[in-house]
Amino acid sequence: MKLMKKAVAAVLALALCLCMMAGCSSSADISSQLDAIADQADALQDTLDAYIAQTEAAAEAEAEAAAEAEEAEEEAAVTVEDLEPDEDGYITIVDMAGREVTFKANPTIWNSSPTAEGWLCAIVPEQIIGWAAEFTEEALAYYPDSVSDLETIGGNYGTSTANEENILVVSPDVIINTYDCSEEGLASTIASADEMAEEYGIPVICLGRDIADSAECAANIGLWFGNAQRGYEVSVYIQSLLDMVTEAADAAAAAGDVPTFYYAEQATGLFTEAVGSRHAAVFEFCGLTNCVGDDISMTSTGGLEEVTLEQVVQWDPEYIFVSLVPAYQEITTSDAWSGITAVQNGNVYSIPLLPQNWFDRSPNSLRVLGCLYCAAICYADYVSYGLTEVVSDYFSFMYGVELTDAQLEAIYCA
Repeated sequence: MKLMKKAVAAVLALALCLCMMAGCSSSADISSQLDAIADQADALQDTLDAYIAQTEAAAEAEAEAAAEAEEAEEEAAVTVEDLEPDEDGYITIVDMAGREVTFKANPTIWNSSPTAEGWLCAIVPEQIIGWAAEFTEEALAYYPDSVSDLETIGGNYGTSTANEENILVVSPDVIINTYDCSEEGLASTIASADEMAEEYGIPVICLGRDIADSAECAANIGLWFGNAQRGYEVSVYIQSLLDMVTEAADAAAAAGDVPTFYYAEQATGLFTEAVGSRHAAVFEFCGLTNCVGDDISMTSTGGLEEVTLEQVVQWDPEYIFVSLVPAYQEITTSDAWSGITAVQNGNVYSIPLLPQNWFDRSPNSLRVLGCLYCAAICYADYVSYGLTEVVSDYFSFMYGVELTDAQLEAIYCA
C-alpha cells in the first residue's frame, strides 16, 4: 500500500515540475502533458482503491475464518458425560415417547425395524446384535467394517414379523424402534411399545421419527447406550446439515421460487402420497409443494394412494421423484408422460437407495441425506453446498468410510 501511495505522489510531483517549467514550453504542450499526467494519477488512484478494498476483504475473510475455527474448537471441546449406572449395572432413561425405561448399561441392541440402524452404526456399532432386514454386500460397504458380519434376525415392520425364537436366541439387552412421538400419535406409540416389551420380555425404547428431531435422536442414542460424546458430535453435525437445507428452502420461499413435485411410487409410478403423509416427510421438510393438492387424501398410514396418468398430466409437476427403476424408465421414455413439465425439462430423479432408501420405507437416518439431495435439485440456485462433497463427508464422518467414485455413482443409479 505504501508503494502505491508513493507512486501517486511521484506523479503529482512530476506535474508540479512541469508547471515550474512552463516558461520553457508552449502552454498547449504543457496542458496536454498535464492532462496525461492527471489521467495516470486517476488510474493509479483507482488501482490503489481496488488494492485497499481487496486487502480489507481479505482481512475480513481471515477474521471470519478465525472466528469459525474458534467456534468449531469450542464445540469440539464440549464434553458430554455418560449416564452413571446403579449398583446393579442398570440405567433408567426417559425415551422420546416420555416412557421410563430401565435396562443394562452399555447394552446389546436390536432395532426391530430398519429405522435406527443408521444411527446405531454411527454411534455404537459394536453393540448392534443383528439386522432387522437383509443388506446386500454392496449396501454393507457403506457402513463400518465392524457390522459387516452381522446376521439378519428379522424385524417387525410393514408386513414383516420377526421370528420370536430368533430374537430370544440372540437375546438383546434392549429393543429400539422408531415411532410417531407427536402428540397425536403418542397414545398409540406407547401402547405398541409396551405390548412389544411384554411380548419379548425385553425393554423397548421409543425413538422419534420426525426429520426435525434427527439431531435429538443421535444425541439420545449416544446418551442411552454409553457413548454420549459421540452422540453429541453426531447430533451437532446432523443439525448443521439440516440447517443448510432449511436455509436454502427459506431463501427459495422468500423469492417465491418453490416448485411443485410428484412422488412416483411402485413400478408404474401411478401411486403417490397425499399432502401430510409421513411417507413424503423429506419433501415436506424441504418445503416443496405437493402437486396433488387437495385432489387426493390419505386412506391409510401406509400411503401409496393410487392415481391415474390423466391426473398427473393435469397436475403437471415441475419435478418428479421416482422410487423404483421400472417407473423411472417408463416416465422418462414413454410418450404418455412426455407432455409433463418435469419430463420435458429433464427433472425426473431416482431416489437414492444405498445403503438404505434416503426418502422413505423405512424412515431411517439417511433421510437427512434425502433432504440434502432434494434441496440440491429443487433449490439449485439457493443451496450453499456441493452435493457430492457433502455426501462424501457424511459417510466419512458418520461411518469412517471413504467412498470411491464408483460408490458415489452407484448411489444415484441404484
